[in-house]
Amino acid sequence: MIFEKQLSSLMTAALLCGAFTPFSSGQQAAPAGAVAGTQTVAPAASAAAEAALVKSTPPLTEDDLRARYVGKLIFLRGSYLGDDLNFDMDGKVNGSPTVGSFTLSGFEVRKVTLSKHKLEIEADRYGLHFLGALPYEDEAKPFDQVKISKKPVHISIEREVIVIPKVKKEKKTKDQPTPAELAAAQTLKTRDSAAPATLAATVAANEGLKQSNEALKQSNEALKETNEALKAVSPAHSAMVMNKALNSIFANNIDPVMMSHLPEYWQEYFASKSEHRKYMPKDASIKVVSEGMTPPRVLNSIDPSSNEYAQKYGIAGMELLRTVVDATGVPRQMAIQRPIGFGLDEKAVEAIKNSHFTPATVNGQPVAVVIDLVVTFRIYSNRTKPGSVVKGSKETVLAASFADADAPVAAH
Repeated sequence: MIFEKQLSSLMTAALLCGAFTPFSSGQQAAPAGAVAGTQTVAPAASAAAEAALVKSTPPLTEDDLRARYVGKLIFLRGSYLGDDLNFDMDGKVNGSPTVGSFTLSGFEVRKVTLSKHKLEIEADRYGLHFLGALPYEDEAKPFDQVKISKKPVHISIEREVIVIPKVKKEKKTKDQPTPAELAAAQTLKTRDSAAPATLAATVAANEGLKQSNEALKQSNEALKETNEALKAVSPAHSAMVMNKALNSIFANNIDPVMMSHLPEYWQEYFASKSEHRKYMPKDASIKVVSEGMTPPRVLNSIDPSSNEYAQKYGIAGMELLRTVVDATGVPRQMAIQRPIGFGLDEKAVEAIKNSHFTPATVNGQPVAVVIDLVVTFRIYSNRTKPGSVVKGSKETVLAASFADADAPVAAH
């Protein structure tokens, strides 16, 4: 299937290329659609750049959008859930839709409809499933995808309305006498006529008032034309605004900008994959559990909840995370080492954050260490929901265990 090949190539590039650089603490992620490394541009330069962009942007057509999106894989940058999503013309989501995992935000576009006021997209939602979390899964294939929407997701984006100013025909007007001509005519009238001088003054005043009224009328028409021009929106400008919105809403692949908006534990996953290394905290004093250390011990059962998508489509396995447990027994920084996808990774991280440990010790003194944790997800029935106990056993259905980085990881 074309969609599967596209997804495989895009995700492989994201995992294996070294282009991604995680944001260090104190750095802020660039806004969606922004280019990493750009600086604030002066208003005049920005206006000039926008004018150049408008000039080079062809008008947007429905056929162009179909060729760009239909049958293609795209990712929703905001990872919004729901079957009906609406965005304004700047690409900002309307309302407060639920935000989920990016592993539930793959889309294959079915249909594109462009109207005067909006762009409407119908697409099937796909869940990404990372392989290797179960013994029988082929780790050579990093992931697959599963269609999880019963009906197409409807995505609507407001469009800047194109307004073309009307061209008015110029009215033919009779030639108006110039002031010199008026003065000459008045001189003749004064010489040849016996009328009083006050009559000439009255005529001149009336002519002057007439000219003033004509000038005012022309000024009002010019102002009206200026206002219409200001309201006008060219097809090129409307296309530029829509392209910016589309770039802020969708990503054609899991690019560095999209990665920078993911939680830190996902950023560390992609960074370690691209650099072919295991995660280690920046604090060099924090070591992995080694000989002479008493490892930390979890004080509670780690029972992460699954979700409806994973249960419906049979997604399960063992999630591997690398975690710092500080000297007080509190889990701190985390990085995904082996994901499952389908939104389960976020569930595993949440469960560990809510857990309590006895700290590791060296010579009786508590120390911060790095440990590997395995969180196991299973497909369960009503009898075997999270937290339930299997008959004849004290073992919970969903559990976790940890081991040091150099030892095999075991799961309960």
